[in-house]
Amino acid sequence: MENICELVRVAEKNFNQGSTQKSEYVNFNMKEDLDTIDAYLNSKFISGETDTLGRQKPFFNIVIAVRNLWFRATDIDRKNIRLRATKASHYLLAFLASIHLNNWMKKTAFGIFLNDWGLTLAGYGSAVLKFVEKEGELYPEVIPWQRLIVDSFDFENNPKIEKLYFTPAQLRKNKSYNQELVESLIKTKGTRKRMSGQSLDNKSDYIEVYEVHGELPLSYLTEKY
Repeated sequence: MENICELVRVAEKNFNQGSTQKSEYVNFNMKEDLDTIDAYLNSKFISGETDTLGRQKPFFNIVIAVRNLWFRATDIDRKNIRLRATKASHYLLAFLASIHLNNWMKKTAFGIFLNDWGLTLAGYGSAVLKFVEKEGELYPEVIPWQRLIVDSFDFENNPKIEKLYFTPAQLRKNKSYNQELVESLIKTKGTRKRMSGQSLDNKSDYIEVYEVHGELPLSYLTEKY
């Protein structure tokens, strides 16, 4: 790839249109699987809402019960997270660290994060987490699979791409962005869209931004777009 923009476009095209041949008889399409899971969790058929005679098809949702059962069986609460000293001389340090940890969990709404994490794990089988520093504090977040472009065959060693949408005000507020590029991007604002290009809604005041994580050539940082 000559630059990071080309990398993103190729990765997005492969994710939307490609598939992985896991073995001789097994073909895996991650996007189709994610769309199917999301449909079933929301009591929607992937084959249409009506049968061949045009009659409404009832959806007997057994997926939610299984997801909720898994979530309750593996649920972690803030009270389950503790720091314990392994030596008597470390008891006071562990006590102070526990107070600091509890304060941080309250400030960052860590209990909500744990619930989001547990539900995503139970629903999709895995979850992608991100910790973002804001004003000197780390805030955890569960990234929705619908915003991610990843390599399903080798997740760890390939770039992880998150597709985001920002308003002009949000882009201007982040001073770490090149403000000249921000102003040029604002001119291209449009509607928020799914990975497939389908519009999420009719709001037209959003700018598409891709956030890329991974080991990449240093030359990508010096490219001018």
